[in-house]
Amino acid sequence: MSGLSAAEQARINLSLGAVVVGNYLSELTMGIVLAVAWTYFSKFPADPWWFKTIVILCVTLCIGDTVGYGIWNYDWAVANYGNPAALEYIHWATPAGACFFSVCGIIVQIFYAWRLWVMSLKRNWILPTVVGCLSIMGWSTVFWEVYVLVTGHLIADFVLFRAANYIWLGGCIGADVLITGSMIYYLDLRFRIEHPNNYHAPQRFRRIIVRTVECNLLSLLAQTISTGLYSQRSVGFYYVIADLTFAKVYTFSLLVSLNSRPTDNDRETSRKSLSEYRGGDVDLNTLSDGTHV
Repeated sequence: MSGLSAAEQARINLSLGAVVVGNYLSELTMGIVLAVAWTYFSKFPADPWWFKTIVILCVTLCIGDTVGYGIWNYDWAVANYGNPAALEYIHWATPAGACFFSVCGIIVQIFYAWRLWVMSLKRNWILPTVVGCLSIMGWSTVFWEVYVLVTGHLIADFVLFRAANYIWLGGCIGADVLITGSMIYYLDLRFRIEHPNNYHAPQRFRRIIVRTVECNLLSLLAQTISTGLYSQRSVGFYYVIADLTFAKVYTFSLLVSLNSRPTDNDRETSRKSLSEYRGGDVDLNTLSDGTHV
């Protein structure tokens, strides 16, 4: 490294340093996802097969994403340490990781869209469709960026999709805001409107609302940090740090939402407290029976 100029050393620090730090965060969040996935399979062994398939698929994508970033970290920090030329080219883990997290994102947001449809007693098709369209827009934008990365080969080509990042962010924010707001409405506000004098949201409804808000804020924070850093040239390659955690953040959101449901034992206890709020055309069996919500 002593033969490198100050400019080359600074460029290495801004690129290699970002990958090393991002890889640490990627592995940390992977450990958290595995722990939460273990909790899910332990608590809900009787869940529908397609729930389990979604969880397994997302966790598998997270593992592939983490392994790819680990190889990227090794190639830059060990095999090509001190080689500025190697840092000019896009590593294959970058487009691969983008594919992984975009697929995780669309799976999770489509799952939430389905959940909103169920919570509306299968009457509101518009809201889930809008959430699905926003999610597909974000996914399509990322795949266009992947195409640019694969065909461009150079790190400098990242500048080609600066505007596309804001389209992706807008789609993600729009979907997350609709999901969060709709969860609050269907699990709390709707019943307050229908029972203005005696309604108190059951504890498990409040838990689902809180977990949904927290997880959506987490994904929103990661996406905003990534886009904000991307617009600042002075931070170099450090905008990829948040990117390396996206797949895990989406999967964590899915798992926490599933784990916030009551178990079979809890459901029997909560069924009595929910029965007094069943009225009109609102049947809370749709919400309370279910491993399906």
